[in-house]
Amino acid sequence: MHAVIVGTGGIGTAVARRLLLDDATVTTTYHRHRPAEFDAVQLDATSPAEVARVFGEIGDFDTLVVTTGHRHELDFFARQSPELAEEIIATELLGPMNLVRGALQVFGDHGRIVLVGSDSGKAGTLGDAASSAARAGLMGFVRSIARETARRDVTINIVSPGPTDTGLLSGMLEGEGLTAKVMGGTVRAIPKGRTATAGEIAEAVAYFVGPNSGFTTGQVLSVSGGLTM
Repeated sequence: MHAVIVGTGGIGTAVARRLLLDDATVTTTYHRHRPAEFDAVQLDATSPAEVARVFGEIGDFDTLVVTTGHRHELDFFARQSPELAEEIIATELLGPMNLVRGALQVFGDHGRIVLVGSDSGKAGTLGDAASSAARAGLMGFVRSIARETARRDVTINIVSPGPTDTGLLSGMLEGEGLTAKVMGGTVRAIPKGRTATAGEIAEAVAYFVGPNSGFTTGQVLSVSGGLTM
């Protein structure tokens, strides 16, 4: 397995570590913040031309894991600028679409794709309408691509984490604004009574890219402690 992991935040790093345990070759990419742990390639997934260029430089690979998201403060949609909404959708929907297109052009008869999404695409999140729309769009996109690739040994699935113990979540819980209130309420509502670890999300990804997952495609797996059961 040669896995390209797009995004090296808490979950992306955990996925890279987990796949290395399976003796995978791992190539990581980042957008703005170069990781200290991995020798990563810079990539702006919102640019189809840059995706094509970087994937051409990487060469053959058979696994794509996308963990990227747009960090922003929550706010009611009527108060959110159109430019910010468009930026969120470009990052969380159009970017993954560009990456999937690029991967399918590289893959032969075998390939595994996992997008790390969010259950906001199913349930919605107060103050996060654009992101929820993007995540819902990913679900329809993945099901369509699964139908297109089902006759080949190519699968595509989504892992949707609940609140996960990462630096990103810690930052969102700080302060007294809408972001902290919404995320704090979400964490308190988890039936398991705790947040996920990044390693638990990585384990779900490892199944979808592993050797026994070839009959599972077009699926959305919530790893949310029962939050969206």
